[in-house]
Amino acid sequence: MLPGRGLRAAGALVCLTWILSACQSTPAPLPPAKPAPVVERAPKPPEPPPYIPPPALSEGQWVLPELGASDPYFPYVPGEDSTPTRSIGDVVTGHLINARPLPLPHPHLAVLPVQRTRGLMYTTDAMIALVEDAAAHVAEHHPGSVVFLGNFGRKGGGDIPYSVSHNNGRDADLAFFLVDVEGTPALLDDLLSLDDQGQILLEDDETQAPRLLRFDPTRNWTLVEGLLRSNAADLQYIFISNPLRTLLLAEGRRRGAPRELLERAATLLVQPGGALPHDDHFHLRIHCTPLDLASGCVERGRRGPGFRPDLSLRRDVQERATDLLASSTPELRAAAVERLALLGSRSASRQVLALIDDPSPRVRAAVARALPELGSHLPALSARQSVETHPRVLAELIHALSRTADPDATRALARLLQRPEVVDLGSAGQLPLASLAAEALARRDDPTPVPDLIEALDTADPITRRQIEHALRILTNHDLNAVAHALDPRPEDNSPAALWRAWYQEHRRLSRDQWLTRGFQIAGFQIDEISLRYVWELCQAVAEDPHLSYNAQRTLMRLSGNEPQSLGWPRHDANFYWRRWFERRWQRMGLPPMPPHLTTLGPNNPYASDDDS
Repeated sequence: MLPGRGLRAAGALVCLTWILSACQSTPAPLPPAKPAPVVERAPKPPEPPPYIPPPALSEGQWVLPELGASDPYFPYVPGEDSTPTRSIGDVVTGHLINARPLPLPHPHLAVLPVQRTRGLMYTTDAMIALVEDAAAHVAEHHPGSVVFLGNFGRKGGGDIPYSVSHNNGRDADLAFFLVDVEGTPALLDDLLSLDDQGQILLEDDETQAPRLLRFDPTRNWTLVEGLLRSNAADLQYIFISNPLRTLLLAEGRRRGAPRELLERAATLLVQPGGALPHDDHFHLRIHCTPLDLASGCVERGRRGPGFRPDLSLRRDVQERATDLLASSTPELRAAAVERLALLGSRSASRQVLALIDDPSPRVRAAVARALPELGSHLPALSARQSVETHPRVLAELIHALSRTADPDATRALARLLQRPEVVDLGSAGQLPLASLAAEALARRDDPTPVPDLIEALDTADPITRRQIEHALRILTNHDLNAVAHALDPRPEDNSPAALWRAWYQEHRRLSRDQWLTRGFQIAGFQIDEISLRYVWELCQAVAEDPHLSYNAQRTLMRLSGNEPQSLGWPRHDANFYWRRWFERRWQRMGLPPMPPHLTTLGPNNPYASDDDS
């Protein structure tokens, strides 16, 4: 998993110009479709895929520096080709190896100006080939047509604030073809949301006269047809709203598309569940390739028609990596452990666990990082931590304990608060072991170590004291001023340890949700309980002090079932994201109306026309 990658607001990105070029070769045209009997009516829309919340926050959310994010490390096994793109993890939490930029300038492709400024123009080899095939098909049947592109992904992949997917190169946004009332193709600056009739009424920039644009079923069907006829990738979904899906299938029938093609289109064109309806663009999602599956790619949702995952290469790589665990070369043993962790190979967990006492610290560190991916293994992690002396391995062991679901991991970390050792992390400097333990405890959202953290304040060095105070702010949702405000009466000793100790004695019988509620109230938010009744107050708290922002975001994730990597973004980006996410769903979720001053759907915000799929 990559370090978390915050993304600055689109207005801070460099604005790029775009041009089209006619000098590149045009891909070979696809054979024309043969006429077939007309299907009488559009097939019933398939049930949308169930909304699957992203997995619990993992290590990527906690390591914030950007270093290496655009060129992530990958553990190759000997003999593997290191040049192809590789899609790692799933579309929500994954990343991308050897990301390819879109091949621009291009005779049949261009990026919408608004999306071009974001730099989200990286994807996989398979996605580029698929989009090029489809665009060539459109250009063959409608000469001069250019397919306009929206968001693809970041170099290296990872989360973006415009969508909860697009992480590992298997998602792409394509703009609809629109025409005016005279049938003239419209040039767009951004994605435009259409009504159920496939129309949008705009104001002309020059004359201020109303301008009606409508969905162009002719070219949009040709684009879908090109996607379906391409062999470059296995399509999993083409997300689009149901009214526009109906228009497309009607156009396919009118043009006499083959029955098999219509049936595939009817299956792949889906209005997604748990997300926006996609009435402003096509959202493509493709399946993992065999190479992706052998690299750690994870599928989500139903299979596209006719898709059968080829796991033969994955099985071969898993066997080779397992054999490499016995290599005499430490680097190969470590790479094998890392690759098996990416593959989630629990069948190899016993062999991996045997290397936790390996002579090489590089291998021991790899095992510590891998074990939470292959099972809990808390006893082994705790036992190794008690005897480990290498600083980097100790840091990895602490990190692994922070990611282990077993509640006993909290107690194991709390015991480290009394350890006096200093860990040399090289360029990162020297850090007390206890400060690393306090930082790890802050990640677990478990209130049980609060008294241990308070007691450790008495003897902590300055670095550890700052980290303990940070952990206490996160776990209690109170800073020192809030603690003093909540005490009645205040102790004569005004030291931080005394104030925290007195606060805990008064509040230890309350639940953590009650701690969170009182912390928000002291900060001025009208929140009486942790529930979606107070969603707009929680959204506003995301922009506040770090501990309030963290707890507001974690609370919103818990209440909504939506867990983007927003903890790694600047707070104003996260604030905008959460307001927008709930604003677009408040009626469906039965939430109170949004206060007007919090709206995100004005014409000048940078995210207004993007999806949350």
